[in-house]
Amino acid sequence: MTMLTEEELDLQRSVRSFLDAKVAPLVAEHEQARTFPWEILPSLHEFGYVGGLVSPDDGGDDLSYSMLAILMEEAGRCWGSLRTTLNILTIVPYLISAFGTEEQKSRFLPDLLSGRRRAWFAMTEPDAGSDAGSLRTRASKEGDSWVLQGRKIYITNALHADVGIVMATVDPEAGPKGITAFLVDGTESDYAVHDIPHMPVRGTSSCELVFDDTRIPEHNVLGEVGRGLSTAMKAINVGRLNMAMGAVGLSQAALEESIKFATTRQQFGRPLGGFQLVQEMVVEIATLTQTSRLLGMHAARALDAGDSGRQECSMAKYYCGESANKAASLALQVHGGAGLMEESPVERIFRDAREATIPEGTSQIQILQMGRALLGQSALR
Repeated sequence: MTMLTEEELDLQRSVRSFLDAKVAPLVAEHEQARTFPWEILPSLHEFGYVGGLVSPDDGGDDLSYSMLAILMEEAGRCWGSLRTTLNILTIVPYLISAFGTEEQKSRFLPDLLSGRRRAWFAMTEPDAGSDAGSLRTRASKEGDSWVLQGRKIYITNALHADVGIVMATVDPEAGPKGITAFLVDGTESDYAVHDIPHMPVRGTSSCELVFDDTRIPEHNVLGEVGRGLSTAMKAINVGRLNMAMGAVGLSQAALEESIKFATTRQQFGRPLGGFQLVQEMVVEIATLTQTSRLLGMHAARALDAGDSGRQECSMAKYYCGESANKAASLALQVHGGAGLMEESPVERIFRDAREATIPEGTSQIQILQMGRALLGQSALR
């Protein structure tokens, strides 16, 4: 990919080689068991996963957004569950580094960056997904603690992690201006976790969190009281970039599997790839993959240049997610009946690609946000 610098190409080659050799052989087993091989994390840290966006002063790697984009594409190409898991493990330390006090950084970052502890991020609720300003989880001040009441759903990693960031409102009447970010340490605060079985990214956990009189020490407020939505927005573009580039990786995997199948499968006495309509599908997958990659890297370059990148990341999240769905569907068609079997990689790619249009803002939300930026009129209230 000529748009990459030599340093970026070296990173891409090294991480792809590692994932192909050490992670790819584990995927089928863990997909079947709906588990994740947590023992691989220390090796992944060496490439910049988890600590990539954290300042070196806080023990991180201080990677460019472009390098992070490469890491997330390669994770998505290897296994959708890997990209999903690493997204949250990367964002939480990033937010602690950006907004945490020195005490919070020293307490949480060493364990998170070393892999001794794992993290989750909780914003979505049963009645508040895209409309983050309508959060109902309530935080009330009692003495030197905050007491949380409420539920969060679809929370990645929560079944296997004990450090998290939860968004709650300290003043429901204030709307978005009441939202506050709290660091939750499972060793000092009690909350319930319930796993929710789900269709895609089966190696990850997607959970409901229940906060019932959960006490959070006052010193665990992350950032300023009432400024939690701003804290979350710091990571929103990163999450969208990560999701977009993970979708590019899924498209790339769909392309590779389709080429392999079409050149080895025989029909009517010749390779399947010799038929014009099969060639058309494979070429479309390749085109969707490369255009998605270009758009995703354009968003990463915008962030590297110091721009807000909001429009670029929104566009990339929208296009790359939709393209991955189409690429996966075409790959399934190329494989025919074989693609419907769970032993086929494209069956997993098809399921995982379906997720790409929903988390980090649905395709429809991206359209509305881009429309507001382009037309100066909001379709939302």
